[in-house]
Amino acid sequence: PDVIIPFKKTKDEAVAALTEFYKGKRLLPKEFTSENRIKEIQSMYVPFWLFDAHVNVDANFNAERRNTRETTNETVTETSHYRCERSGEMTFHGIPVDASKRLDDKYMDSIEPFDYSELRPFSAAYFTGHLADKFDVDVKESLPRADTRLTASVIHALSKTVSGYTSTAPSGSSKIRKQSGDVCYAMMPVWILTTNYQGKPYTFMMNGQTGKFVGADLPKDTFKEYVYPLIPSALVFAVLFWLGRLMFNL
Repeated sequence: PDVIIPFKKTKDEAVAALTEFYKGKRLLPKEFTSENRIKEIQSMYVPFWLFDAHVNVDANFNAERRNTRETTNETVTETSHYRCERSGEMTFHGIPVDASKRLDDKYMDSIEPFDYSELRPFSAAYFTGHLADKFDVDVKESLPRADTRLTASVIHALSKTVSGYTSTAPSGSSKIRKQSGDVCYAMMPVWILTTNYQGKPYTFMMNGQTGKFVGADLPKDTFKEYVYPLIPSALVFAVLFWLGRLMFNL
């Protein structure tokens, strides 16, 4: 690797983040939170490719501006339609693409961003006490994902310049001309937590630098799922019944 971001978050902080993640999720089975134990927790350096690029782009957007006015007997909405043309150039540094097939891309994307100001020249000493994965997705294989992320960022940046309208939407295909730049091989810190419930594993991940936490779809208590929506109706019925009895007694 060329560079590495050292771990800042500890194992205890990862466990505490999992407990915090459970809070407020009322449909979780009681056994999942009270009796469930972490089956496995690992600190791992995950391989990433960081791509640099410079782009020139032309993009069009459809925009609408709506004005509504009231008359004595009707509501009139007037809609004006606009074609907004945008051109620009942008330079990107460090578009991240995880280079491990073992780890789900959606998890890796979700725990971003990493703070690149803390990138350090690689040293194997940082691996002490941690696992480290080796890339099994090379630069060529990773390039389409980098381009997809770049395109989304370009369109998003240009769309923010189309302001003052009620609604906007991209129109047609954008013309993006890219000049590829350097590629950096980086190692990023990630905590991976696995729990087990009724024989099924649930995986959670935390950014080992920032503490951003993401998790799998959690199990639901079917009884709570059925009963909880009925509680407001039951309370209303009880209040109305009590008021009816009170009025009857009067």
